[in-house]
Amino acid sequence: MATVTQSPIKAKYATVYDAPARIAKVNGALYVIYDDGRIEPFEVEMAPFTVVLGDVQTADLQAMWDRIGGGAARIACTRAQMEVGR
Repeated sequence: MATVTQSPIKAKYATVYDAPARIAKVNGALYVIYDDGRIEPFEVEMAPFTVVLGDVQTADLQAMWDRIGGGAARIACTRAQMEVGR
């Protein structure tokens, strides 16, 4: 069985401009992931209008990682096929 390595992702629940969102740190960059599916880089100008609410749980982290990776369908269709021993 192959082990897939992913860079660590850390995220917090937040409101940005009064909209519910999550702020995620991926490879040193901050992103705002809105509930409607938009993903934007976190800009310094957003800071005064951002309220951090708490930690994101493991399942939500995986869902965010999938969304950043292009969605579950894209990930499944581009995954390298593994050969099973004969």
